[in-house]
Amino acid sequence: RAHRRAGRVERLGRAVTTTVAPTRTGRTGLVMLVLVGAQFMISMDATIVNVALPSIRDQLGFSDVALSWVVNGYALPFGGLLLLGARLGDRLGAQRVFRWGTVVFAVSSLWCGLATGPIDLVAARAVQGVGAALMSPVAMTLLVARFDGPARHRALGWWGAMSGLAGGLGMLLGGALTTVSWRWNFLINVPIGIAILLLSRYTGDRRLPAVGRPDVLGALLSTTGLLLVAYAVISTERLGWTDWSTSGLLGVALLLLAGFTVWEARVRDPLVPLRVFGFRSVSAGNTVIALVGAIGQITYFTVTLYLQQVLDYSPLRSGAVFLPISVTLFVVSTAVPRLIARFGLAAALGGGLAVAAAGLIWLAAHPPQGSYLRDVLAPTVIWAAGWGIAQAASFVAGAQGVEADLAGVASGLIATTYRLGGAIGLASMITLAAARTEHLRPTTSAAHALAGGITAAWWAGAGCALVAAAVTLLLRRPAPIPADAAAR
Repeated sequence: RAHRRAGRVERLGRAVTTTVAPTRTGRTGLVMLVLVGAQFMISMDATIVNVALPSIRDQLGFSDVALSWVVNGYALPFGGLLLLGARLGDRLGAQRVFRWGTVVFAVSSLWCGLATGPIDLVAARAVQGVGAALMSPVAMTLLVARFDGPARHRALGWWGAMSGLAGGLGMLLGGALTTVSWRWNFLINVPIGIAILLLSRYTGDRRLPAVGRPDVLGALLSTTGLLLVAYAVISTERLGWTDWSTSGLLGVALLLLAGFTVWEARVRDPLVPLRVFGFRSVSAGNTVIALVGAIGQITYFTVTLYLQQVLDYSPLRSGAVFLPISVTLFVVSTAVPRLIARFGLAAALGGGLAVAAAGLIWLAAHPPQGSYLRDVLAPTVIWAAGWGIAQAASFVAGAQGVEADLAGVASGLIATTYRLGGAIGLASMITLAAARTEHLRPTTSAAHALAGGITAAWWAGAGCALVAAAVTLLLRRPAPIPADAAAR
């Protein structure tokens, strides 16, 4: 049995080597443009709609509660289906799945832009999330497979830079497009998607040969469990943590994920081979990635809330505030490969997280109603410098030392933990901020109470950054994969 397993691993290694076409020097930049550009579009779509929500509500007749599903309708299928998207790329071919995802994303973006009612728009957003879940992990898979060593660090540094830059530019571009029509926040994806589709033939391909039957049950268990976790935590904004439906959903989700773990240990060709967690870089790296995603979502959301509801900024003006944040993220993220080469991965990642924590602590020390130039500009730029380094370096950590036949799994885990870590972290901090706001409301003004709640979220975000910095100590020395894990 061990001999057959070893032979299968050897065949997989040969298959991976032969299905990844060599990178032509003249096309390296084009491959980077297509794959990183796709990630830029996907990441931007997560934020571009935020400043348009009031206009969408007024024109399509959303209620205040239902309006949140314009965001959650995209986030839930995106985060929940990323692992399945990565595995489909391994089995059917990464380039093919990438193209399918691009078509789905572009068509659903057109559907969003032409939506005539709330159900219509939310359904289109859900399909858009499916397209993003197909595109994002296989794009990273193609990137990891195409580049190695320092070149991979540079490629993933650009990946992280574009992800961070897209968040801020999405806010700015969303505010500008909303002045024309909120529909352009979605329609802009159509020509970008067409260009990516036309250029995708230069990305090469990667495919693992089919071994055993498709792990359909594993896909159902993991996807349903992750969706229920995200849905339950997001629902705490409205129901609270103690509501029976919240605890019930979380209980069912944990049972499904436990069943998924048991099943993956038994099935011949698992969706997520458990031996991937024998790599310390994968286990520790994905813990850090989840916390980095949470820190980013917390900061973007709460700073926007502070600007619009405490300082009374317009959507366009508040979007413009994120321009220096985006520029800082871009600059520091592209410098990450050099920082890793000089100081090492763990030091660069831990240092970035410490700087991000310092920025959030400074931000939390502001007066209840401060000013942007005096109390927000400098700490948010410092936060962006640290978080930009941490984001790009964490992507490198999650893929470090992974065998070629596990590249797709590692990529899927990185994308999944980043997105779901952001969603769950944001929902948790919203609950904390709301509780603090309600506590302060009887003794102060509404604006001061809201500012107090936001400050509590900033303190909690700083705590998340320090915890993540502590976890990076596990990355200081590479750990060999355990012998029993290697045999599975």
